[in-house]
Amino acid sequence: MSESQAPMPPAAVPAPGLKKKVSRLPASPGVYIMKDARSRILYIGKAINLRSRVRSYFGKSNDGRPFIRLLMKRIDDLDCILTETEEEALILENNLIKKHRPLYNVRLKDDKTYVSIKVTLSEEWPRVMVTRRYRQGEDLYFGPYGSSTAVREMLRVIKTVFPLRTCTNGFFRNRTRACMEYEIGRCTAPCVNLISKEDYMEDVDQVVMLLKGRSRDLERVIEKRMREASRARSYELAARYRDQLAAIAKVFETQKVEEFRLGDIDAFSIIREGDFVAIQAVLVREGKIINSKTHSFRTGLPRSEVLASFLTQYYLADRYIPPEVLCDAKFRDCKLLETWLTEKRGARTRILHPQRGDKAAIMRLANRNARNSFRIELDEQERMEALLGSLKKHLELPVRPRRIECYDISNFQGSLAVGSMVSFEDGKPARDRYRKYRIQTVVGADDFRCMKEVLERRLKRGLKDGDLPDLLLVDGGKGQLGIAVKVLKTLGLSGLPVASLAKERRSKRTTERVFLPGRRNPLALAQDTPESLYLQRIRDEAHRFAISYHRELRRKDAMKTGLEDIPGIGKKRQQALLDRFRTLKKIRSASTEELSEVIGENLALRLQDALKKRPAKKI
Repeated sequence: MSESQAPMPPAAVPAPGLKKKVSRLPASPGVYIMKDARSRILYIGKAINLRSRVRSYFGKSNDGRPFIRLLMKRIDDLDCILTETEEEALILENNLIKKHRPLYNVRLKDDKTYVSIKVTLSEEWPRVMVTRRYRQGEDLYFGPYGSSTAVREMLRVIKTVFPLRTCTNGFFRNRTRACMEYEIGRCTAPCVNLISKEDYMEDVDQVVMLLKGRSRDLERVIEKRMREASRARSYELAARYRDQLAAIAKVFETQKVEEFRLGDIDAFSIIREGDFVAIQAVLVREGKIINSKTHSFRTGLPRSEVLASFLTQYYLADRYIPPEVLCDAKFRDCKLLETWLTEKRGARTRILHPQRGDKAAIMRLANRNARNSFRIELDEQERMEALLGSLKKHLELPVRPRRIECYDISNFQGSLAVGSMVSFEDGKPARDRYRKYRIQTVVGADDFRCMKEVLERRLKRGLKDGDLPDLLLVDGGKGQLGIAVKVLKTLGLSGLPVASLAKERRSKRTTERVFLPGRRNPLALAQDTPESLYLQRIRDEAHRFAISYHRELRRKDAMKTGLEDIPGIGKKRQQALLDRFRTLKKIRSASTEELSEVIGENLALRLQDALKKRPAKKI
């Protein structure tokens, strides 16, 4: 049965006190927020008339969308936020969806913008850098690139062929002599005027040519320079130009893509089966397809509404907005979204549904890729559903553990203790939910107390926000499990499923032991079963995340100069002292007059006094 043929659900009865709140809603634009009995946000929607829209959920002619039946069984409370216009409501709705991740809304899980290369023409001495943000202005943007590997390779070539500066503006302004990048031939040192502005901008222009794909024009320029250098018997310079040509040829050898008679276009094709949806995004820049990516999720929303919500969330990020956006489905908010994109871009953007020509060919390509990705993703989803069902059975859980959070502790001889929390949703890491904790209340190596602190901090916040997992997993044995159980009981969360995971080595075979509350003996999972491998993956990710954070803190601790705690000596003055004297030993041995030249007499005296009271430290 199609969505349009689905039977109308019976009229919902508002929870006590909710009917009165609904009747008092204003007939103005805004956003409504539906909550359950525990104040967890279930659904966020927008409306040009809040009163009429929300009443439609409860009236006799109520909303006929299939997912509404499930939603109305759980709704207990309602909030609303008024806006001046429907466009403001559109933006607010999607910002709130991104923040609160409601159960019944479309959620763009991977909402990071693609990586692009930026040439900072707004700066006096431009740089080439990686960015995920797009801003209107003088700067040029190239990409986006779906692979960070492709970006790194391009930047490596640029750095080799055209040694532009890569330092920050603050570092650049404070240089008095060329840095190491100049010494090894990877920068022309514009900071100390070792290259003229004209020559530097000539290199910038050539970088732009390279990024625009004008390989033949660039090759002709470099070939001319190589011949001139050769005639002048500057053979080393000629060899350098030869190497540049070889590097450029290698780059463009791997950049053969399908080309259309078009400019910049984003195309989106949607495929749906039941509540599983896949949207294929195809990005065309200067007539060339540069990227294609599938976004998949589950939702009960109609096809057109899914696409409208997806596009709004997609472009809310700092993405480049092209003049034309192609879709293979029409939707209710098309004109509203078109107006918003136009305002955001600063120039007209059209949403089109092409039927013929090159644009239709792009849509067919997007649809073909969407169908292929859809089948692969659906098979993976079915496999994960079976795996989660098996975990539910083995661990005796009340529901399938769609979201699992795992916790781990890391320290070095009791110092710099940290905790980590990773989250997996439907088999995939939800990295935006990862959290790291600097232990605050524990002195020494006490993993149990550290785990207690981390769990209390996380779960108190979860209770406040109504954001809790389906399964809480801790790395360790019975001791760690006991700590977790006590914390849950103290916070009134005894019903939240919890388990601990520990390795047991028997001869040459490793068995994963799962400890469960109220169970005397652990559950043994063979190493190579899907259930064991999935739990191991989650536990190992938590361990990796904790270790990486711990190493980060140790690295920062090792890099301390011994100057940061002296009043009046901030980062800029520290850097100025190190630029002048190079080492802390030389700073210690410097005279008051020498120090005064850098930081002034008063600070120089204060610095000398502080350093006399401290043991010497090499940096």
